[in-house]
Parts: sequence; structure tokens; C-alpha cells
Amino acid sequence: EPLVNWLHLRFVPISVIWILIGMISMFLLRSAGKDESAYDYPEVFFFLLIPPIIFNASYALEHYYFFGNFKAISAMAFLGTLISAVIIGGFLYIFTHWGVVDIHISAAHCFMFGAVLSSTDAVGVMSVLKSDYCKGMEKNIKTVIIGESILNDAVAITLFKTFDNNDFLSNLGPYHKPNQISRHVAFAIARFCYTAILSVITGAGFGLGTSYFSARKLGLKKYPKLEMTVTFFSAYMCYCISEITQASGMLAVFTCGLVLAHYHQHNISANARVTCKAVSDLTSHLAEIIVYIFLGMTMTRSLYKDEILLYNLSLVAVAFFLCLVSRAASVVVVSALVNSSSNKPRDRLTFRHQLLMWFSGVRGAISFALVVQISSASRGSLVTATLAIVVITTIINGIFYAPMVQCLGLAPAQLPGGKDVYQDCNHTSVHESNARNLWFEFDLLLANYFGGRKAFSRPESCPDLTRVPPTLIGDKEVVSVAPAGKI
Repeated sequence: EPLVNWLHLRFVPISVIWILIGMISMFLLRSAGKDESAYDYPEVFFFLLIPPIIFNASYALEHYYFFGNFKAISAMAFLGTLISAVIIGGFLYIFTHWGVVDIHISAAHCFMFGAVLSSTDAVGVMSVLKSDYCKGMEKNIKTVIIGESILNDAVAITLFKTFDNNDFLSNLGPYHKPNQISRHVAFAIARFCYTAILSVITGAGFGLGTSYFSARKLGLKKYPKLEMTVTFFSAYMCYCISEITQASGMLAVFTCGLVLAHYHQHNISANARVTCKAVSDLTSHLAEIIVYIFLGMTMTRSLYKDEILLYNLSLVAVAFFLCLVSRAASVVVVSALVNSSSNKPRDRLTFRHQLLMWFSGVRGAISFALVVQISSASRGSLVTATLAIVVITTIINGIFYAPMVQCLGLAPAQLPGGKDVYQDCNHTSVHESNARNLWFEFDLLLANYFGGRKAFSRPESCPDLTRVPPTLIGDKEVVSVAPAGKI
């Protein structure tokens, strides 16, 4: 990053630099007679590199803004990803049968490829949004984009496994009757719901179990290393068990990270708390670097004459076009649903917001990690198509993202007196206030068993703002309570 700033390349995402380093490294290795890349070791991604990225994304998340915009985030992550995967997979299957795309691929692999390209890159999006040019963005839309990109990865992986385990899609043909198709589609939806629910339950179970253990005052605060070990061991075991039980390890570890951050981290000592966040951030950063370097190495390998990795230009062109169309369709549909159910102006997604959300569809590490697991005769063509789309979207979207934010005029919306729109409490509906108060009471009840922040005060005129981040002094938390309407 200092090198990028020194060269005045502030609009260039740091991920592009790591891809270039990977390409150069593979060129040097190839010259030395070695040509192995991440393409040969797909399990390395899912068991060593991806879990730290997803865990840190949820563990370091701004929970208040995340849950405040949860309706838009969850709708975009679940429904939007499903719409995108179905559009890409369905039209790709049609184009292959029409001869537009010269590739032999089954329906199951088409929809798996659709799930692959429906995964947006949280790493690339967050690296761009952290730049100086995006610091003035509205907090709500910024949180929606980041939250959707994080949760989208877990949903895309869940869809990938759903399509992979559906035998009907592997044998889809014109001889199937409509009732058979509807029955198997219903089974696929049920399978997806089962995987998602099981993953959330597993993640919440491990998170609450660890929080209950740390809240029992067993004298663990004298052993910060043990507290850190319990934290990371719980998260990784959650991931492994979810994978063994055919659930989504990504969705499970994301849920586990949310629960651990909400309860467990406030039960451990201050030294362990600070170190856990630092270690989580470091391992995530290193994993991101390695993923992009591997991606660059595979990109260089694909440029050589290879019997496995061959570029299919028709596949690349059609897949890229379907990515643009499917992203636009998912953003429009989800925005319409969110706007129709929103009573407050701050919860609505305007056209400018929708345009920025569409442009945020950068493909990255998760897409590459998923596509190398497709066991198809056309696997090489699918990998190179994904590589091309990842590089194109990373470079183009990354470079022009900050200028688009400025052109759209998405500056922070301020109310008279300097208050942020999101923090204005007078526009909170009665139903929303009751729902938040109900969650507040339930959260206090859970705090008796799982710890967390125990000292709260609910402002009378602002029922949806109940917590103020505590100030850490040594091993103690000093919880500040802001006056009503001045948080």
C-alpha cells in the first residue's frame, strides 16, 4: 500500500498488485521448470485460506450498522445471489444447447458455474471502500455493500453445494415431465434451506457454547493464550464440523464470528481481546494476499500452451455478459422489494444506490476457490473463464469505483445539527421500535448466560439505539450511556 501511494496509484486496488506479483512469480517458476499452482490444490483454499477471511469479516464487523440494514443485506445476499445464479446457470445451459458456446457441460455444472460467478469479492470491495476517496460515503449504503459481499460468499457456497448434490440436474433433459421438474426444483430449494439453516444453527451453537464457557468465570483471564486458543479453535472446529455434516462451513463460521464478537469477546481479558482481533486481522490479510498471488500464478500458467487450461473466448464473453445482466436483475428486484417494505427514506435504495451496488459486483477469491472444485471434463475452460472475469472486474471495477462514488454524489447525508440520517430516531416506526425493544430484552436475557456487555440504558426517545461501545480500561469495561438523541 505505501508503494501504491508513492506511485500515486491510489485508484488501483491493492489486489491488482498481488495478482501481478503472482503472475511474475509463476513466470519465474515456469522458467525454473516448475508449474504447480492453486489449480492443483483446491482443498488448500477451503481449509486453510478462506476460513480466516470469512471469520475476520464477521468478527470485526460493525454489528450495529449491519443489523440496522439487515433487511437489505439479507435480501441481496440470499434472494439476489439465487436470482443471479439461476440466470447465469439457466442461460448458459440454453446457450450451450444452441451452440452459442462451444462447450460440453451438464446442467448441474452450468448452475454450479452460476453459483461460482454469483459470488462477489468482499476483499476487493472492502479494500476500495477503505480508500480516502470513499470515506465520505453514506454509512448505510456502504454497510449494505460490504455486508452483502460478505454474506454473499457464504450463500454462493451453499448454492454451489446444493447444485452439486442434485442428481436431477446432472441428468436434465427434454424427456422430463413438468411435474418431475417442479418436484426436483422443490427438492433443490428444500436442500438449500436445510443447508442454510443447519449452517446457521451450527455456527450459533459453537458461538453460544464458547460464550457460555467463557462467561462462567473459571479463572481463564489469568491465561490470555488459553482464551485465544479457545476462540480460534471454536471457530475452526465449527467450520470443519459443518463441512463434515454437508452444511456450509462459510455460513457457519460467519455466524460463529458474529456471536463470538457479540458475547464472547467481552468475557475474555483485555489483552486476549485486543490480541484476538489483531491475530484475526493479520491471518485474514495474509490469506487474502496468498489467494491473490495463487490467482495470479494460475493466470500466468493459463497463458502457456496447456492441455488443461484453455481459453474459450465464447464462454468468457457469454459468462461476462450474463454476470452483468444477472447482477442488474438481482439489484433491481431486491431494491424494489426493500423499497416497497420501507417506511423511512433512509432505508430506501435509490437509483444511485442501485447503480453503485451493481458496479460492486467484483468477482474474486471465492469464485476462483469454487471453480477449481468443479469435476467436469470442461473444468479447464471454466477455470480460465473465471480467471478472466475475476481479473477484468477486479481491475476495471476497482479502478473506476472511487470515481463513480464521486460522480454519483454519494456524500454523507447530514441532518441539521450534524446528526447522521441513520441516527435520527424520530422517523422510527412503532412496529420497528417494538421489534428492536423486543430484541433488546431478549439480548439482556441471553447476557445472563453468555456474558457480553451487561450494562445498558435505553434512551427514552430513541428506542432503536440502545448500545454505546464501551471504553476499555485495563481489564474493565466502562460503558458510556449517551443522552437520548445524542448518540
